[in-house]
Amino acid sequence: MVNFLRYLLKTALFWLLFFAFYRLVFILFNWAYAAEAPLGVMAKSFLVGIRLDLSMTGYLLLLLSVTQAFMVGIGRQFSYRILQGIQVFFILAFTTLLLGNINLYAYWGRLLDAEGFSFLKTPWIILASVQWYESLLFLIFWMGFSWGAIAINKWWMRPLQPSKKLSWLSAGLAALLVLFVGALMIIPIRGSFGVAPINTGVGYFSAHNYANHAAINPLWNLFYSFKRMDARMHHYRFMEEEKAEAIYREMQSSSNDSTLHVLKNDRPNVVVILLESFSAQVVGALGGEKVTPNLDALAREGLLFSNIYAASDRSDKGLVSTLAGYQVLPGYSIIQYPNKSQSLHFMPQVLKEAGYRHLTYIYGGDIGFKGMNSFVTLSGFDKVVTIDDFPLSTRGKKWGVHDEYTFDRLLEEMAVSHNNEHPFFKYYFTLSSHEPFDVPMERVHDDPYLNSIYYTDQCLGDFFKDVKEQGLWDNTLFVLIADHGTPGPKKATSQMRERYHIPMVWTGGALAVQDSIVTHLGSQKDLVSTLLNQLSINSEMFEFSKNLLSPGTGEYAFFTYPDAFGYITPGSYQVYDNSAKKYVMSDGTISPLDSLRGKAMLQRVSADHLKR
Repeated sequence: MVNFLRYLLKTALFWLLFFAFYRLVFILFNWAYAAEAPLGVMAKSFLVGIRLDLSMTGYLLLLLSVTQAFMVGIGRQFSYRILQGIQVFFILAFTTLLLGNINLYAYWGRLLDAEGFSFLKTPWIILASVQWYESLLFLIFWMGFSWGAIAINKWWMRPLQPSKKLSWLSAGLAALLVLFVGALMIIPIRGSFGVAPINTGVGYFSAHNYANHAAINPLWNLFYSFKRMDARMHHYRFMEEEKAEAIYREMQSSSNDSTLHVLKNDRPNVVVILLESFSAQVVGALGGEKVTPNLDALAREGLLFSNIYAASDRSDKGLVSTLAGYQVLPGYSIIQYPNKSQSLHFMPQVLKEAGYRHLTYIYGGDIGFKGMNSFVTLSGFDKVVTIDDFPLSTRGKKWGVHDEYTFDRLLEEMAVSHNNEHPFFKYYFTLSSHEPFDVPMERVHDDPYLNSIYYTDQCLGDFFKDVKEQGLWDNTLFVLIADHGTPGPKKATSQMRERYHIPMVWTGGALAVQDSIVTHLGSQKDLVSTLLNQLSINSEMFEFSKNLLSPGTGEYAFFTYPDAFGYITPGSYQVYDNSAKKYVMSDGTISPLDSLRGKAMLQRVSADHLKR
C-alpha cells in the first residue's frame, strides 16, 4: 500500500510538471497575444494555474485508484502495468489536445472548448484552414513531445514491480483502502471545501487576459465546456423573467420613430457582400492598418457605419445575424438546428414578399459547412451558387473558389437580373480571407492574413469598376459588412472589443448621401432592421435588430462567445464569463443598470432560443 501511495504521489508530480511545461510552450508560442503583460504577471500564471492543474490531476489519480482497487480485489496484488498503459494513453491524448489548443489559440485568441472541438466532426475543414507545413510540424512536435513524456514517465515511475499475492481478506481490505484514497481525490477535483466547486474563474487573476488564459488548464476548460455545451436546453437566468423582460424592452424602445432616409427611392436593387474576416483593425477608414484602399474609397463616396460590432466570432453566426437579424447564444448557433432555425424570420423572405425577385446566394465554398445549406434554403433564396458551380481551375489549394472568380459570378448574376421590372437582391459571401489565406497573387504583405485582405480588397475594386462600366451602379445599393472580426494585428483575444469591431459600408448609385459617417453604436444584426426601414418595409418581426438610422434608437452592442457575453455602450464595455460567474473585463463608466442590461439581454435571447 505504501508503494501505491508513493506511485500516486510521483504520478501527481509528473502531471503537474507536464501541465506546467505545456503552459510554458503556450505562453512562448502565442507571445504576440501578451501585449504589455509584465513577465512577473505571466510567471504568476504558473502559480495561479496549479489549482486547475491539481483538479485535472485529481481526476487522473481517481481513475488510477479505481483501476488499482479493481485489480487488487480480483487479482489479489498491486500491479502497475495497466496503470502505466492508462498513463501512456493520456499522455498521447493530452499532448494532442494541448498542442491543438496552442495552435488554435494563435488563430482564435481563445482556449479550446466544446465548440472548437466540434470541428473534429469535419476534419477536412481543419486541414483546409492550415498550411501543409503546419500539419507536418504538428505531427513532428506531437511525436517528439509524446515520446519524451512517455520516456520521462517510465523513468520517473521506476521500479514498478507487482506486489506479492495477498490473501482474499487482505486483498479486500486493501481494495477498500485504495478506494478510500481515490475518494480523497474529490478534494483537489473540487478545489474547495465550500459548497461551490472550482471553475475557470479561479484563473482570472490579472487585468492582462493572456495571463489569465495561460493560467487556465486547457483540458479542464475543454471538459467543463462539454458539461455545459448543450445550450439548446440550457437557460441563462440571472434575474426574474419579468425583470429581464422589462429591462430588455427598455433597451429596445425608441423615443423617436422617425428614420433618416439615405436612399433615392425605396425599391433599389440590393446587394449584400459579407466580407470574410474583415476586422476594423485592417480597414484604414476605421483607423486600422491601411490594407483596404478600395473599401476605404467606397466608404468615402458612400455611408460608413463606424461603430459596428459583430454578434459573435464565427462565420455561421455572422450569417444568422445578417440574414435573420438574430442574436446567437454563447457556444451555440441556431444555424445548425433546422428544426429551430425554420421558425426564424428571414430578410430575403421579407424582401420577396415586398416585391424583390432574383434572390441569389453566392458562396465559393462548401455550403454544407456548419449547416449553411439548410439555413440558406430556409432564408428564401431563389438560386444558390456554390463551389460546385465553378471550374476546378478557379479553386484554391484547400478552402474553395478564389474571390476574383466569385466576384465575376456576382457581376454576371446582377447583369442577368438588371432591367427587370422587379428589383433584385443578391447576397454574396467572400472566402479568400479565410485561413489559410491562400490567394492567387504575389505576396504584398508579409503577414498572410493582411495579404489575403489586400487581395479581396483588390477584387472589390475591380468588381466595382466593372459594375460602373456595365451600368449596374445607378439604381443599386451595396451593403458591405464583415461576417466577424479576428485577432488581427492587435492579437485581440475573445474578451477584447477590438476582436468584434467590424466595418459596414453602404454605397452605390441608389444612395442619396456621400462621404458620410454614422457613429451610432450598433451590432451586425442591426443591418436587417436598418435596411428594411430604408426600403419602407416593416421590420417589427426582427425584434433583436435595431434601426441604426432612427435617432432615438438605443446605442449598444452585444456579442457572445463560448461561454460568455460582451456588452458595449458609448461609455462602457464589459465581458461576463458564465463559467467564472463574474465580469472578467470592464472599462469606462459602468452603472449598475449597465451590468444588468447585458445579463437581461442574454436571458431574453436564451428564452427565445428555448421556445423555438
